[in-house]
Amino acid sequence: MEIFFKVNAFALNGMGSQAVDLYREMPNNLRDHVSQICVLNACSHAGLLHEARTIFNEISL
Repeated sequence: MEIFFKVNAFALNGMGSQAVDLYREMPNNLRDHVSQICVLNACSHAGLLHEARTIFNEISL
């Protein structure tokens, strides 16, 4: 199972903090645009503005 599916599942079930924790545990080479969108979505739904900004600023183009 792709790890970003787990991040998204946490997001959809109101577990934003767990989604962020799982994202942070991911190796950098697995952090793609899909996982970044999923974790930002989780932050949005959970009201985790600080975490969302931190993750957004870490995204490289």
